[in-house]
This record gives sequence, C-alpha cells and structure tokens, in this order.
Amino acid sequence: MKNNKGKSIISVILTILILVLIGFLIYEIVYVDIFDFMKKESTIEIDANVLVRTNSVSSPEIAQNVYENQEYTDLSNLYNEGQGYDNIGYKYYYDQLDEYGKIIYDSFEKNKENMRSGTYTIDFGTQFSDLLNTENGENILNKAFQSAWNAYTYDNTDIFYIDVEKLTLTTRSMSNLSIHNVEISNGDNISYLKSNFQNPEILNAKLNLLESMRKEIARQLDGYSDYEKVKEVHNWLIENIEYDTNLEALEPYSISGALTEGRAVCEGYARSFKYILDGLNIPCVLVSGTATNSNGENESHAWNYVQLNGKWYAIDVTWDDPIILGNGYVSEETYYRYFLKGSNTFMQTHKEDGYLSQNSMEFTFPSLNAEEY
Repeated sequence: MKNNKGKSIISVILTILILVLIGFLIYEIVYVDIFDFMKKESTIEIDANVLVRTNSVSSPEIAQNVYENQEYTDLSNLYNEGQGYDNIGYKYYYDQLDEYGKIIYDSFEKNKENMRSGTYTIDFGTQFSDLLNTENGENILNKAFQSAWNAYTYDNTDIFYIDVEKLTLTTRSMSNLSIHNVEISNGDNISYLKSNFQNPEILNAKLNLLESMRKEIARQLDGYSDYEKVKEVHNWLIENIEYDTNLEALEPYSISGALTEGRAVCEGYARSFKYILDGLNIPCVLVSGTATNSNGENESHAWNYVQLNGKWYAIDVTWDDPIILGNGYVSEETYYRYFLKGSNTFMQTHKEDGYLSQNSMEFTFPSLNAEEY
C-alpha cells in the first residue's frame, strides 16, 4: 500500500490553504487531513462497539442537488471522447431519454458555466412547436424537462448549487397559437441558485476545492488496480464522513456536505463515491430506491453500482459506515458487508426505484452480476 504522507501532503495542504485564504472566502471548515488517504484495510480496530447503521435518511427526490463544470474539471473531454470510459457511467441516464429530454439535457450541459450565474436563460426558440401543437404536447414536454433534469443530476453528481424548484420552464405562444417559444430561466425568482451559493466567490472556491480533492486522490492512487482504487475510496469516505443523523450539515445530500463539511446522509455518500470514481475513470452509477434496515423497516435510500472487468456490482458506502457505541472494534465482515455485492445477496435488502421524482420517466439501472466480486 502506498504512503504519500511526507512532503507531498504538506505541500498539498499548504497550497490549498493559500488558495483559500488569498483567492476566496470560505465559510465551511475543511478537514486538513483530507489527503491522509490510506487508513483502513481489512480488520479495523476502533475503540467502539458497533451497531450497523439502520437509520439512513435520504431525499424522496434524490436528484435535486447537482453540478458539473468544465472549467474546474479536466475530465469532460475524456468522457465525451470515450477514451476508456465509453460513456458507461458518465451519461448512463442520458442514453435513456427521449429526443426531447436529450435536447434539454444537452442544453444544461452546454450551459454549465452560464448557469452558475443563477439567472442565465436557456432559450430553445421554436424547436418544440411541433410537439406543443400535438395533443398532450405540453405534458410531454414537462415530463421531458423533469426526466432530463433527473438524468443530468444522476450523471453529474457535482452540480450541487442549483435549486431545481426555482428553475422555470416557460412556453410563450405567438398570436396564431401554432408557434411556441420555450425557455428555461429563474422565472419570478431572483436566482435559481441555492441560498448557500449566491456569493460567486464562495461558489468558485467550493468548486475549486472539490476538484483539487478529486485530482489529489487520483494522483495518490495512480498505479493501483481498479479494484484497489474502488476499495480505497470506499474506505476513505467511511473514515472521513460522519453520518448526519440530525441533518446539521448545510448540504447533507450533496458532495459539498460530504467532502467539505464531513457530514452527509446516504445521498451525499453515494454522490461522493461516484464523483471520485468518475475522476478515476471507473464506471459508477448512482442508484436510488428503498432498503430494508435491520429493524425490518423500509426507507428511501441511495447507493452505487460499479463496473469491474465488464460486470456490475453493488456498493452501499452508507451502510458500510457503522454507528459507534461503547468499546470494541469493527470487523472486516461488518466493514465490507455491502461492498461489491451481487444481486443474489444485495437485492435481499435493497429495491431499485427508477422513478427518480414525480412527473419523470422510469429509468432502468445496470443489471448486477449475480455473485459478488
């Protein structure tokens, strides 16, 4: 196992601190040991008794917090050109959209940087007129909009600053009622950005910091096998994120809360796992549905599917992160209970739900390998 804790860690930390202090104003406290990466392996000795987590909390519409910006990631060209990734994870949900949903998704992607203003209007002109002149055309367009947003946020887990409830799809009909102009804007809202990210300096600092984390993780894991990378990221997230039982974090459902506040719920864990694996060029998909906890209760939940050697396996990072009670240790069996599992075991406690929100199409998920990795 590699250890880059010496001068490289100090230089990385100093660089980040200088950038934060000089360039931007950040109001969250960032873990200074964020790059102390390799901490756990097989049996983890912790001074605690273990109760496997049974109280996951997740948003019923999990795909509401999102971000991806080409200015802050150098991976977009790699994804789009399909160099080793062949779009399996990056646009897994995009490929399921109808023609109208793809037009809208493409507009989000094309205007990622523009939408950071919170007031930019995406103008489709009259290209939806033929659809809107058909019976039920307006409902079809509204469903395409919601489905496109869901697909976009599931494919791009780092768009955490837009409040989808403040995005407005507007149709204006010409005098003859056969020509329709369609646009997406902030409508009557001052902005469609979340209140936490109205300050552009804070938003830019957060985006830079997150991308720096992802790049540093990729650097430290250079030369590892894909299996080893998946395992180390799984372990690192568990070590550095605390389950936010009381929803005290500003952004518990996103990578922002998980990676810069160190607190998140299941959605934040799962989005962070995909965000980092995207940076490692490993196919990973965000999945939502329900799960049956140890008390026999069903709850909304989020997890991931990862592709290794051409086969898909399930990982539930949240449920592999134990609640600590008393004195004891965490065994390997507990720590990897939901790590790279096949459908034979994983589907006993987890149930997929392809309806990512109301008024959305039903999406399908990758077919899991029957046996675990």
